[in-house]
Amino acid sequence: MLIDINVPYSDYKVRVGSPIEDLKDYIRQVSEAGRMYLVTDSNVGELYGTEIKNILKDAGIDLVYKEIPAGEEYKNFQTAESIIKDMCEKKIERFTPVIGFGGGVIGDLAGFVASIYMRGLPFINIPTSLIAQVDSSIGGKTGVNLIYGKNLVGTFCQPVYVYTDIDFLNTLKEEEYRSGLGEVIKHAVIKGENFLKFMEENIDPILKINSGPAGIMVAECIKIKGDIVVADEKEKGLRRILNLGHTFGHAIETVSGYGTLKHGEGVSIGMVAALMISEAMGKCSLKFVTRIKNLLQRCSLPVTIPGNIDIKELVEYMYMDKKVRDSKLRFVLPVSPGQVEASVGVEEDLVLKVARKLV
Repeated sequence: MLIDINVPYSDYKVRVGSPIEDLKDYIRQVSEAGRMYLVTDSNVGELYGTEIKNILKDAGIDLVYKEIPAGEEYKNFQTAESIIKDMCEKKIERFTPVIGFGGGVIGDLAGFVASIYMRGLPFINIPTSLIAQVDSSIGGKTGVNLIYGKNLVGTFCQPVYVYTDIDFLNTLKEEEYRSGLGEVIKHAVIKGENFLKFMEENIDPILKINSGPAGIMVAECIKIKGDIVVADEKEKGLRRILNLGHTFGHAIETVSGYGTLKHGEGVSIGMVAALMISEAMGKCSLKFVTRIKNLLQRCSLPVTIPGNIDIKELVEYMYMDKKVRDSKLRFVLPVSPGQVEASVGVEEDLVLKVARKLV
């Protein structure tokens, strides 16, 4: 299946469902370059490193292969600099495509480096985790983390191609796969009743990575995010709704230490917090809060804040969130399936009250 992402001046296609072996049949459609620079991590490299090298070699590609340690804690300036130094030493040229082969960390890092090295190289994304396939590989956001917060430095860098092989999900650790479902459920809340009901009715086969429901789920999420990105590439309005669950979620990830809590787990807790804030402000029903919380729990996703986190410190980190305006905390608040409000100002006292209820 091919899904078109028609971003102005940056149209690209997302291929969904094709096995990685078929990549060689499509790689020449993306670029005429005879050389490519691939970034992956130690986990993906161990599983698929030899295979991807052989596939690209069969496609006639002179591949430069760069492997970094796996983990969110390596998504930083130091790792980005190490990749750039390697690119300089390997004499990577202005039009050499960069391939990000891995999960969200690799996609964000490789895309970031591709966007700043020589003022921009073509970027190809091959997402291997659920969270990357349904969310981070689409839309062009790249970045690195700082000690002050997640993704505080980054660029918009639309890929020239995204190649999504559902079979990669079969080698994910269970906790990684379930983490990705946090972003999927976020998409379902945004999209509306039909997709939300699909998730509720098919969650058991989805948890078993049944190729039918899982494939439908991945493709639907790509379409949802793609439509929003096309309408608002640089997050000036509509795209902000995709930050549902991320104000609390990013702060929890930062305070707990990068890599301690998975991104989808942070989003899960953040969604519950946003729902509770919304209900307290009279915007959504308690029934809706309970419905989403139950679905998250069926996926074994966390719905409470870890007890070792200091709530006041957590809220302080929220003020570094990119959605803050005029020093006021702002949230994406769900109202009902398919209806969310972006950039809603929320008083700190209410944020603290909800956070304490979630401990």
